[in-house]
Amino acid sequence: MKKRVHGFIQFIGLIGIMSLTLHPVHAAKLPRLLQEVEAKYARATTLEADFSQINVLSALKRTKTSSGHIQFKRPNKIRWETLKPDPNLLVSDGKKFWFYTPPFDEGEQGQVIEKKTSEVQTKFAHALLSGSFSIARNMKVKQEKPSRFALIPKKGTAGTVIRAEIEVDPGEKLIKKVTLLHRDGNRSEISLSAIKLGEPLEDRLFSFVPPPNTDIVKE
Repeated sequence: MKKRVHGFIQFIGLIGIMSLTLHPVHAAKLPRLLQEVEAKYARATTLEADFSQINVLSALKRTKTSSGHIQFKRPNKIRWETLKPDPNLLVSDGKKFWFYTPPFDEGEQGQVIEKKTSEVQTKFAHALLSGSFSIARNMKVKQEKPSRFALIPKKGTAGTVIRAEIEVDPGEKLIKKVTLLHRDGNRSEISLSAIKLGEPLEDRLFSFVPPPNTDIVKE
Protein backbone atom coordinates (compact mmCIF):
# COMPACT_ATOMS: atom_id res chain seq x y z
CA MET A 1 0.00 0.00 0.00
CA LYS A 2 2.85 2.36 0.69
CA LYS A 3 3.76 2.31 -2.99
CA ARG A 4 0.24 3.42 -3.89
CA VAL A 5 0.30 6.21 -1.34
CA HIS A 6 3.75 7.31 -2.48
CA GLY A 7 2.53 7.62 -6.06
CA PHE A 8 -0.49 9.58 -4.89
CA ILE A 9 1.53 12.20 -3.04
CA GLN A 10 4.39 12.39 -5.54
CA PHE A 11 3.10 15.56 -7.14
CA ILE A 12 1.64 17.38 -4.21
CA GLY A 13 4.03 16.49 -1.45
CA LEU A 14 7.31 14.93 -2.45
CA ILE A 15 8.35 17.05 -5.42
CA GLY A 16 11.67 18.10 -3.96
CA ILE A 17 10.74 21.55 -2.70
CA MET A 18 12.49 21.17 0.63
CA SER A 19 14.77 24.15 -0.01
CA LEU A 20 12.23 26.45 -1.70
CA THR A 21 12.02 29.78 0.14
CA LEU A 22 8.75 31.67 -0.18
CA HIS A 23 8.61 35.45 0.10
CA PRO A 24 6.33 38.12 -1.36
CA VAL A 25 7.56 39.79 -4.54
CA HIS A 26 6.27 42.93 -6.15
CA ALA A 27 3.22 42.25 -8.33
CA ALA A 28 4.72 44.29 -11.18
CA LYS A 29 7.12 41.41 -11.83
CA LEU A 30 4.19 39.26 -12.95
CA PRO A 31 2.64 39.44 -16.41
CA ARG A 32 -0.66 41.31 -16.34
CA LEU A 33 -2.82 38.23 -16.88
CA LEU A 34 -1.22 36.42 -13.92
CA GLN A 35 -1.78 39.51 -11.78
CA GLU A 36 -5.47 39.40 -12.69
CA VAL A 37 -5.71 35.67 -11.99
CA GLU A 38 -3.95 36.08 -8.65
CA ALA A 39 -6.25 38.95 -7.66
CA LYS A 40 -9.35 36.87 -8.44
CA TYR A 41 -8.11 33.90 -6.42
CA ALA A 42 -7.05 36.15 -3.53
CA ARG A 43 -10.66 37.32 -3.14
CA ALA A 44 -11.82 33.72 -2.62
CA THR A 45 -11.26 31.78 0.59
CA THR A 46 -11.95 28.41 -1.04
CA LEU A 47 -11.26 26.52 -4.25
CA GLU A 48 -12.65 23.23 -5.50
CA ALA A 49 -12.29 21.50 -8.84
CA ASP A 50 -12.17 18.18 -10.62
CA PHE A 51 -8.69 17.13 -11.69
CA SER A 52 -7.02 14.77 -14.11
CA GLN A 53 -3.36 14.01 -13.49
CA ILE A 54 -0.63 12.54 -15.68
CA ASN A 55 2.72 11.46 -14.25
CA VAL A 56 5.38 10.62 -16.83
CA LEU A 57 8.17 8.50 -15.34
CA SER A 58 11.07 8.98 -17.72
CA ALA A 59 13.43 6.24 -16.53
CA LEU A 60 10.69 3.60 -16.54
CA LYS A 61 9.15 4.90 -19.77
CA ARG A 62 5.81 4.69 -18.04
CA THR A 63 2.84 7.03 -17.82
CA LYS A 64 0.39 6.97 -14.93
CA THR A 65 -2.97 8.69 -15.00
CA SER A 66 -5.45 9.47 -12.25
CA SER A 67 -8.48 11.68 -11.64
CA GLY A 68 -10.59 12.95 -8.80
CA HIS A 69 -11.61 16.04 -6.85
CA ILE A 70 -9.64 18.68 -4.92
CA GLN A 71 -10.70 21.23 -2.32
CA PHE A 72 -8.57 24.00 -0.78
CA LYS A 73 -9.51 26.33 2.06
CA ARG A 74 -7.26 29.21 2.96
CA PRO A 75 -4.79 29.41 4.42
CA ASN A 76 -3.60 25.79 4.37
CA LYS A 77 -6.40 23.21 4.40
CA ILE A 78 -6.41 20.60 1.64
CA ARG A 79 -8.59 17.69 0.59
CA TRP A 80 -7.29 15.77 -2.45
CA GLU A 81 -9.40 12.75 -3.34
CA THR A 82 -8.30 10.40 -6.12
CA LEU A 83 -11.24 8.42 -7.49
CA LYS A 84 -9.68 6.59 -10.46
CA PRO A 85 -7.98 4.24 -11.06
CA ASP A 86 -7.20 3.52 -7.38
CA PRO A 87 -9.23 5.43 -4.78
CA ASN A 88 -7.19 7.20 -2.11
CA LEU A 89 -7.36 10.38 -0.09
CA LEU A 90 -5.08 13.14 1.18
CA VAL A 91 -6.46 15.44 3.88
CA SER A 92 -4.83 18.27 5.83
CA ASP A 93 -6.27 20.53 8.52
CA GLY A 94 -3.17 22.72 8.38
CA LYS A 95 -1.47 20.92 11.26
CA LYS A 96 -1.51 17.30 10.15
CA PHE A 97 -1.62 15.39 6.89
CA TRP A 98 -3.42 12.08 6.49
CA PHE A 99 -2.75 9.81 3.48
CA TYR A 100 -5.46 7.14 3.34
CA THR A 101 -5.53 4.09 1.09
CA PRO A 102 -8.67 1.94 1.38
CA PRO A 103 -8.42 -1.87 1.29
CA PHE A 104 -8.28 -3.62 -2.08
CA ASP A 105 -10.63 -6.41 -1.09
CA GLU A 106 -13.24 -7.03 1.57
CA GLY A 107 -11.60 -8.20 4.78
CA GLU A 108 -8.29 -6.46 4.11
CA GLN A 109 -7.02 -3.53 6.11
CA GLY A 110 -6.88 -0.02 4.81
CA GLN A 111 -3.92 2.17 5.71
CA VAL A 112 -3.53 5.77 6.83
CA ILE A 113 -0.16 7.49 7.12
CA GLU A 114 -0.19 10.48 9.45
CA LYS A 115 2.42 13.23 9.25
CA LYS A 116 2.89 16.71 10.62
CA THR A 117 2.31 19.42 8.04
CA SER A 118 5.87 20.67 8.55
CA GLU A 119 7.15 17.30 7.33
CA VAL A 120 5.23 17.43 4.03
CA GLN A 121 6.34 20.27 1.80
CA THR A 122 3.36 21.21 -0.38
CA LYS A 123 3.76 24.98 -0.56
CA PHE A 124 4.99 25.11 -4.15
CA ALA A 125 2.27 22.99 -5.76
CA HIS A 126 -0.39 24.46 -3.48
CA ALA A 127 0.69 27.99 -4.40
CA LEU A 128 0.49 27.35 -8.14
CA LEU A 129 -2.88 25.59 -8.00
CA SER A 130 -4.40 28.25 -5.74
CA GLY A 131 -3.16 31.20 -7.76
CA SER A 132 -0.56 32.54 -5.29
CA PHE A 133 2.10 33.30 -7.88
CA SER A 134 3.62 36.31 -6.13
CA ILE A 135 4.88 34.28 -3.16
CA ALA A 136 7.49 32.45 -5.23
CA ARG A 137 10.83 34.18 -4.92
CA ASN A 138 13.85 32.99 -6.95
CA MET A 139 11.77 32.41 -10.07
CA LYS A 140 11.74 33.89 -13.53
CA VAL A 141 8.32 34.20 -15.14
CA LYS A 142 8.03 34.01 -18.93
CA GLN A 143 4.88 34.43 -20.99
CA GLU A 144 5.28 31.85 -23.75
CA LYS A 145 1.78 32.13 -25.21
CA PRO A 146 -1.12 34.49 -24.46
CA SER A 147 -2.44 32.06 -21.84
CA ARG A 148 0.62 29.95 -20.96
CA PHE A 149 3.44 30.91 -18.61
CA ALA A 150 6.70 29.28 -17.58
CA LEU A 151 8.14 29.67 -14.09
CA ILE A 152 11.86 28.92 -13.85
CA PRO A 153 13.26 28.47 -10.32
CA LYS A 154 16.72 29.71 -9.51
CA LYS A 155 19.13 26.77 -9.47
CA GLY A 156 19.23 25.05 -6.12
CA THR A 157 16.02 26.61 -4.77
CA ALA A 158 13.33 24.12 -5.84
CA GLY A 159 14.74 20.66 -5.34
CA THR A 160 14.21 18.51 -8.42
CA VAL A 161 11.86 20.96 -10.17
CA ILE A 162 13.53 22.83 -13.01
CA ARG A 163 10.45 24.32 -14.65
CA ALA A 164 6.76 24.87 -13.96
CA GLU A 165 4.16 25.73 -16.57
CA ILE A 166 0.78 27.33 -15.93
CA GLU A 167 -2.09 27.55 -18.39
CA VAL A 168 -5.00 29.86 -17.63
CA ASP A 169 -8.36 30.72 -19.13
CA PRO A 170 -7.85 34.39 -20.06
CA GLY A 171 -11.58 35.12 -20.09
CA GLU A 172 -12.54 33.45 -16.83
CA LYS A 173 -9.17 34.20 -15.16
CA LEU A 174 -8.94 30.59 -13.94
CA ILE A 175 -6.00 28.20 -13.73
CA LYS A 176 -6.66 25.28 -16.06
CA LYS A 177 -3.41 23.32 -15.99
CA VAL A 178 -0.17 23.10 -14.00
CA THR A 179 2.87 21.13 -15.21
CA LEU A 180 6.06 20.40 -13.26
CA LEU A 181 9.22 19.29 -15.04
CA HIS A 182 11.92 17.57 -12.99
CA ARG A 183 15.64 17.36 -13.69
CA ASP A 184 15.44 13.54 -13.96
CA GLY A 185 13.07 13.91 -16.91
CA ASN A 186 9.90 13.11 -15.00
CA ARG A 187 6.86 15.28 -15.66
CA SER A 188 3.68 15.84 -13.64
CA GLU A 189 0.63 17.44 -15.23
CA ILE A 190 -2.61 18.41 -13.51
CA SER A 191 -5.59 19.69 -15.48
CA LEU A 192 -8.50 21.31 -13.63
CA SER A 193 -12.16 21.53 -14.62
CA ALA A 194 -15.49 22.46 -12.99
CA ILE A 195 -13.60 25.06 -10.96
CA LYS A 196 -15.50 26.85 -8.17
CA LEU A 197 -14.13 29.75 -6.15
CA GLY A 198 -15.54 31.01 -2.87
CA GLU A 199 -18.07 28.23 -2.26
CA PRO A 200 -18.64 27.35 1.43
CA LEU A 201 -16.57 24.34 2.53
CA GLU A 202 -17.10 22.90 6.00
CA ASP A 203 -14.05 22.36 8.20
CA ARG A 204 -15.02 18.70 8.68
CA LEU A 205 -13.91 18.07 5.09
CA PHE A 206 -10.34 18.80 6.18
CA SER A 207 -10.15 16.37 9.07
CA PHE A 208 -9.87 12.59 8.95
CA VAL A 209 -11.15 9.83 11.23
CA PRO A 210 -9.83 6.40 10.17
CA PRO A 211 -12.53 3.83 9.37
CA PRO A 212 -12.59 0.58 11.34
CA ASN A 213 -9.97 -2.00 10.33
CA THR A 214 -7.43 0.63 9.29
CA ASP A 215 -3.70 0.30 9.92
CA ILE A 216 -2.48 3.62 11.35
CA VAL A 217 1.13 4.60 10.62
CA LYS A 218 2.54 7.72 12.27
CA GLU A 219 5.75 9.02 10.72
